[in-house]
Amino acid sequence: MKQMQNFPLESRGETVSREALVQAALQEITQNYREASLSNVARTYGVSLAYVSECVRAQTGKTYKELLQKHRMETAARLLRRSDLNIQQIITQVGYENTSYFYRLFHERYGQSPPRVPQYPREPHPRVKLTLAALSAFGRRGPFLCAAKTGISVRIVIK
Repeated sequence: MKQMQNFPLESRGETVSREALVQAALQEITQNYREASLSNVARTYGVSLAYVSECVRAQTGKTYKELLQKHRMETAARLLRRSDLNIQQIITQVGYENTSYFYRLFHERYGQSPPRVPQYPREPHPRVKLTLAALSAFGRRGPFLCAAKTGISVRIVIK
């Protein structure tokens, strides 16, 4: 088991463990991810930014920035799946100002661009509605040839 080391807090004459600093940094990410800053943690505990950063990396194996980006991307992905917000609102809500930077980070993490969620539900194209009678009129390969010419993808399941 690791030995807990305490370090003086210059401003209050108290001590704080490395684990407490890391916990404070992680709490800053989860509670204030939109505007999170490791400087806030360092200032609160009266220690240097470099020291808090080193503690986070030593305990978690990741930098503060990597942990913050991970949390922001997971939050954005959850919002994309579960909310009615558009992509620009989500980008702002998770704390990014630069849209192209967000897209790059999202693509690096998930291997794809964020889905473009329309603001309003899409209505099916009026020409796509095919009945069984219309399909049988095309013959055996007809609907597929017709779809290929119009650029519409067709999936037919016959049970």
